[in-house]
Amino acid sequence: MSISKIVIGITTYGPIPRAERLIQSIFSNLEPQHNPRIVCGDDTPVTQIRERRKFCEKWNVTLLEGGQITGIPATWNKLARFDQEADLIIIFSDGIRVIIPGWINRLVYFFDNNENVGTVGLPLLHRSDDGKEDGYKDNDQRWHNPVGLVGAAVGCAFAARPKDLLSIENPDGTRGFWEDLISFHEEIHMGFKLAEKGLLSYMLPWPPVSYRGGMAFSTHDELVWRQQISNYLPMDQFLKYVRQTRWYVPSYEEKYANGIVDKMSYSRIMLTKYWGLLEEIEAGNRIQEIKGEQVDILNEPQKFIHPLVVDKWPPRQIKWLNRDGKEEEALI
Repeated sequence: MSISKIVIGITTYGPIPRAERLIQSIFSNLEPQHNPRIVCGDDTPVTQIRERRKFCEKWNVTLLEGGQITGIPATWNKLARFDQEADLIIIFSDGIRVIIPGWINRLVYFFDNNENVGTVGLPLLHRSDDGKEDGYKDNDQRWHNPVGLVGAAVGCAFAARPKDLLSIENPDGTRGFWEDLISFHEEIHMGFKLAEKGLLSYMLPWPPVSYRGGMAFSTHDELVWRQQISNYLPMDQFLKYVRQTRWYVPSYEEKYANGIVDKMSYSRIMLTKYWGLLEEIEAGNRIQEIKGEQVDILNEPQKFIHPLVVDKWPPRQIKWLNRDGKEEEALI
């Protein structure tokens, strides 16, 4: 099916004009043959986004106001549902800046010319505090690499078909991204769920987008903590496993004692539980040899899950547009 109707969905939070700068960069690097609808999902309290409303109205951007923190996967689902007849949705974190034209062409070409595709991501240039891209070299070999098969495309800049995203059913009753995860591993879980159905995910080699991550979390403490414990993962079960991980932070124990958890750690254990790793660990199989590597599956659950849902599929003949805009093809 040829792609013609495209939605660009942006997640943002807070008064800092990150989303506005992203939107300006999109328009500055937009191919003239495409006319995507831009939609901004914003959980910022309604009393704090007056200027964003004005900006979105001026730039003909649809603003979906949440008014309260619902989490990244809930916002992504809202963006995916905005136009379920769209052929493609491209989701950006507000820390992204589009810096090179040709990105929509390559995403559209990939979906038009390959079957059973899940999520597809754009390569990242990590942006430092001074606004410079770390280590960018115009002639870097990475820009000429083939497409890469992955468990899930990078969560800050990826595309998918809305109908495929919304076909996924979750333990909390939601469809699309697992909303109960709130703010971590939602793209990885989605990628693996799509892969179970044979919809595999990829990363394009070109063109890169600039990214500075963690800006909202670093400036808004309310995004870090979760006060409502999910029925899916009781506190005692969470504590049992989080205390064994390499990313356990002892100073968080005071929060834990008051029934508050850090969202990232909590989501990690939720993902680990969903994919059956806790049973593996209880059976004494925490350290496993996977692809010739000794893996602690509690710390690196993705390495356990990937062979089960991605590697089981045989290589596919994949087509993409390279840096020069020419078609390439390889068995991937």
